[in-house]
Amino acid sequence: MVYEMFQTKVTDTLQSCLGTDYQLMLQKVPKNNGTLLDGLCITRKEQKISPTIYLNSYYERYQEGIPFHSIVKEILQVYQDNSSVTHLDFSILNDFPQLRKKVVYKLIHTASNKELLDTMPSVPYLDLSIVFYLHLEKNESGQMTALIHNDHMKSWDTTVEELYALALDNTPRLLPAQLRSMAEVMKDIAKEHLGEDFREEFIDSLLSVRPFSPLYVLTNSSGICGACAILYPNQLKNFADIMGTDLVILPSSIHEVLLIPYHDRISFQELADMVSHINRTEVPVEDRLSDQVYLYSQNLDTVILAGPPIPSILS
Repeated sequence: MVYEMFQTKVTDTLQSCLGTDYQLMLQKVPKNNGTLLDGLCITRKEQKISPTIYLNSYYERYQEGIPFHSIVKEILQVYQDNSSVTHLDFSILNDFPQLRKKVVYKLIHTASNKELLDTMPSVPYLDLSIVFYLHLEKNESGQMTALIHNDHMKSWDTTVEELYALALDNTPRLLPAQLRSMAEVMKDIAKEHLGEDFREEFIDSLLSVRPFSPLYVLTNSSGICGACAILYPNQLKNFADIMGTDLVILPSSIHEVLLIPYHDRISFQELADMVSHINRTEVPVEDRLSDQVYLYSQNLDTVILAGPPIPSILS
């Protein structure tokens, strides 16, 4: 089944399941790095707001052999789990005093998001841009957010400087940093996949056979758009002080970065080549942050480019 037919069949099947009290609509939604995702909006007739469910990943799973009826059942469950969004009072979006404590930030790649950045307030940061969004609600199914555009800033009578000051305070509070060793992350992955067969002592023995270079994963508590944790006040400084050295920062995705204590045997070019390769083979375009390698300098207490600027992550 080709993708367009899949979209139509999903929409028609869900319409039959939900009945005439619901309106379903497909629309293209611009995302990070110039990508467009296909969003299915499901709206009850008396409601003005609906969650958007992206069909792209469901089609990939269908191609991998997941039965169509299972896909539809899962989408329906996702909608039901997130239907609380329709009960929110969205008049709050016109009340900036109530929104001030919900303004947070994230990082995106500047050169790959020129059109998007024309529509929203931002702050330059190396080859990246700090952009702002509202962290409206969080539940077991995920979190509800809304990007802040230029029209919002105008209607709220605010400035980029004010948004940045608010986000600098709110983001670490609402989305605290999470810093873990790669060994800890690998243990969690093994535990998730092995279930009752997981044996920590066995994993420890495997890790001890080929010890990993000190490698740490920095993200936020939600694991979503957590690369911006490098901006949190004193986050990198405190860790560098513990390690007693500068830190190499590898942009794993918009959701996380990898930290390596610096030593003089490190080749920044080799690391940049590795990041570029992983971006193009493992990371979806909409999740890519940069091909650039960064260095946190203890002496300067700042992040700098490790090597020449890399202009694009899309090719």
